[in-house]
Amino acid sequence: MGILVWSLSIVLGIILLVIFGDRLSDKIVEVAEKAGVSPLIISLVVISLATTLPEITTSTMASLTKAEGIALGNALGSIFANIALILGLASLIKPLKAGSAAYENSLVMLGSLGFLMLLSVDGTLSRLDGALLLTAYALYLRWLYRKHFVRGVGGEEKRHVRATPLDYALLLIFGGLMVIGARLVVYGGRNIAEALGVAEYVIGATIVAIGTSLPEMTNAIYGALRERGSISVGNIIGANIMNALVVLGLASLIRPIPTGASTLTIILVLMAMLPMIGELKRSGSLGRKIGAYFLALYALYLVLLFSGAEL
Repeated sequence: MGILVWSLSIVLGIILLVIFGDRLSDKIVEVAEKAGVSPLIISLVVISLATTLPEITTSTMASLTKAEGIALGNALGSIFANIALILGLASLIKPLKAGSAAYENSLVMLGSLGFLMLLSVDGTLSRLDGALLLTAYALYLRWLYRKHFVRGVGGEEKRHVRATPLDYALLLIFGGLMVIGARLVVYGGRNIAEALGVAEYVIGATIVAIGTSLPEMTNAIYGALRERGSISVGNIIGANIMNALVVLGLASLIRPIPTGASTLTIILVLMAMLPMIGELKRSGSLGRKIGAYFLALYALYLVLLFSGAEL
């Protein structure tokens, strides 16, 4: 009986991801056209907020329950998986054309990680550090607004922004339903794995880790299949900025977080992030070659994980 319920949970979760992933992709384009901005900008902010909810809730709950290491590992691990697994898979399916704005925001992504590392030098993310991280994200939103919503090409003012609050609410609702779908998949998969006697760390590193990234993954794959590379890349860049500044900002504001993360984790993140930024600068897109590199890097991560390396 248990196996049947868990299997149905996985099926229902996948149905939610497929249906609302498709609707979300269409809605992003619609809202972007109404607001007079590119789909990349909508993906950077609104969709990233919706699809990063699993990381936000996980790290916040971990901090509340004095599991600060999980809060830090969840955020850093998500940043790596977003690039190496999700963008690797999406760009291997179809090259992702993202444009020059993606490169600009990828530099913000790198700067966010650098700022996080700087605040972590003393061995702790304090409540003050958390406030600084959240302030940095607020400044980033202000910069985006002034650059893309207030001023148009050539510095001319945009007087009419026609996207309504309902449009943005629907974006969040569709993203939230994808998060629910991901939770159902994780619930079913984890229970089946436990029933079959699979080790807990394997479940955490595979089913749970990939499960919490399913909203981003679904959105990125739909973006690739429908030749909306800016949506795929924008969502990942925005999610990574949120992981560094918002997820860890909120978690450390609740409770100071010891930053005892392995150097190996940071190295892997940089090995994914730096080539991504370089490729966006060179061509404004992510092709199949770099997609294959990302997936090879993720395979290396799994090998290190199963070999017992401290990540």
